[in-house]
Amino acid sequence: MPTTSATTKNKAAGAAIPTALNNETLDLKNTSVSNQQKIILAALEESAKTTLDLRNDYGIVNVAARISELRVAGYVIFTVRTDCYSPDGNKHKRVAKYVLLACPK
Repeated sequence: MPTTSATTKNKAAGAAIPTALNNETLDLKNTSVSNQQKIILAALEESAKTTLDLRNDYGIVNVAARISELRVAGYVIFTVRTDCYSPDGNKHKRVAKYVLLACPK
């Protein structure tokens, strides 16, 4: 199961996420592309996250598209393939795990 901090535990319930990005609070009920990108960046600042982490814990449905957009915007995000388990206990092979290496200058 993915690990999350105390500040992000209740995200599925629509709680806001405090973030270091521009000292703003992110709304998990806002599904705009720009907000989803901000949520991903805040999560990746905390630690590396898998596609399953970002879907299950943060509600991001199309993770690969948002990561691709962030890369185009200049963020350096490394992808590692890993096996992991979904919350229902199913094993998923070669799931993308994203690591934020650098932000645009």
